[in-house]
Amino acid sequence: MGRRPAGLSATLMALGIVCALAYIFFLRAPPPVPAPDLQAISGTYSLVRSQVLEPAAASPRPVASGAFAAWASGDAAGTLQPGAMPTQGDQPRPLRSTYDAELRLTVTTSTFLGREVTTRTVGTWAPGWQVATPSPLDYQGLAAVVRSAVEDKDRTVGIKPLEESGRRVWRAAMTFAGDDLVEVVVDQQTGLVLWHSETERGITETFTTSPQWGATASPGPAAAPDTSQTAGGSLRDVRGSSERANAYAPSLDAAGQAAGYAPLASDLAPDGFALRAVATLDTGGAPAFWLTEGPSKLPIDPFAGQLDVAQLYTRGLSWFTMQQLGPTTARKSVAYLRDTLRTRAADKLSFKTTTLQYGAFAGRTASTWYEKSGPTLLVSDARDVVYVTGALTRQELIAFAEGLKPAGSGGSASPAPSP
Repeated sequence: MGRRPAGLSATLMALGIVCALAYIFFLRAPPPVPAPDLQAISGTYSLVRSQVLEPAAASPRPVASGAFAAWASGDAAGTLQPGAMPTQGDQPRPLRSTYDAELRLTVTTSTFLGREVTTRTVGTWAPGWQVATPSPLDYQGLAAVVRSAVEDKDRTVGIKPLEESGRRVWRAAMTFAGDDLVEVVVDQQTGLVLWHSETERGITETFTTSPQWGATASPGPAAAPDTSQTAGGSLRDVRGSSERANAYAPSLDAAGQAAGYAPLASDLAPDGFALRAVATLDTGGAPAFWLTEGPSKLPIDPFAGQLDVAQLYTRGLSWFTMQQLGPTTARKSVAYLRDTLRTRAADKLSFKTTTLQYGAFAGRTASTWYEKSGPTLLVSDARDVVYVTGALTRQELIAFAEGLKPAGSGGSASPAPSP
């Protein structure tokens, strides 16, 4: 037999390597992480608590149970039935809560000393789903952390794909600053947290939900109880109950005029996300608050004197927020942010830095990490400080930040007038 030309052997070997790489990286590549676009949910839930330091408390104690419902409009409703206490003869009465997104109004009715008390809370930030009862939406940030870690193959979050009750889920475990162990089960298709367990200071609290898949679209504003007459009860009005005073604005331009500086907006929000609301907030200790997970405890807030422009973006039942501080605070905080990020990086779950290539912060270093509120990004220069957190993966956060530029005319949200 004749000898095979040396060039042919090398060519065949190269083709074999190319085919093998194509098989590994393309044909065997896992499917992309689904982008949740859930329009409505409803179902039931339960909360149990156990204290691992007490042998007698080996069996979890039921804390509460109830029902929840939420719609993409921002409306929500829920009930909470407290668990019976051993010393109580009567079953505790349930708590009912609704949120009307059009009015930005939470109405909560509970029983205190045998008397019904209805509380109306108006105008808190951020608008949407502001009920006083639990629901899976309380954990949407953690679901986004899991999605981001799956997308990036990030091993700082332990993740195992499973199938439960015929649905594909991720079971994940992560540890935040302070050694809080958080575990979740996330439905892969909807991004809904079906189970959440958190252990802090020896006490474990577990939330379990049973969604009714296929919930209908929003029926309109949530049906709040009629509080015009409260026979046998009492009514308490709380306006702007948030500790941070806020004022909603009809557009980014209007918010910028109130704050005294030009707000930034991004044209690279992920598909389906739209600007839902804009407001100006008291700084409330930011940007220190954004890095230390608590308001400034200094007698004098070194960053006071300027309003924070806040933006809420939503897609179905998913949301994220962007908050911006302008030149007065940015100039004061340059050294603080640099030093604090350097010293606290090790405390942040999956802390990473990226040089942005485009937009208002081109050439600046953006820091990203995971909070319980979701994947988080902070970037700053001498003119602006921007903080984004919520239901975006790390890659979506970076793309959003590279789309930031001074807001043009428009940038309108759709806030309704407060009652």
